[in-house]
Amino acid sequence: MGFFSKTCAKTHMPIVNVHKGFPRFHTIVALTPDGRVMEGIYDGYGRVNDVDILEDMDMDDWNKVKFVLRSSYQGEKYEDLGKSRDELGQGWFMDNQFLLFCAMKDSFKSYAEYKKYFKKYANWL
Repeated sequence: MGFFSKTCAKTHMPIVNVHKGFPRFHTIVALTPDGRVMEGIYDGYGRVNDVDILEDMDMDDWNKVKFVLRSSYQGEKYEDLGKSRDELGQGWFMDNQFLLFCAMKDSFKSYAEYKKYFKKYANWL
């Protein structure tokens, strides 16, 4: 299937897989519509700490899962969070310059702002 990921529901920052490095961007909390809260390392293949996020769910539910960077999570419930959107580089396919920029920026005001800087720094689109 390949790598796939989302952006943080609070900061619009990218969530990357553990193999990309940048622990700040792969240590997450995943919240599912059925009430599960999974905290740990995102592997890029839909698993947190080797547990499948979509266990007992179908792939259509992927769009409903909300990711939050662990450093930004303050115990919010699923319904208190905005939407996690698709990470344009699939959690892997971007220049590290983009992630360094993200680390300095700390958050984006919107998904549109995330896309703007992804296009500028990710060296991909």
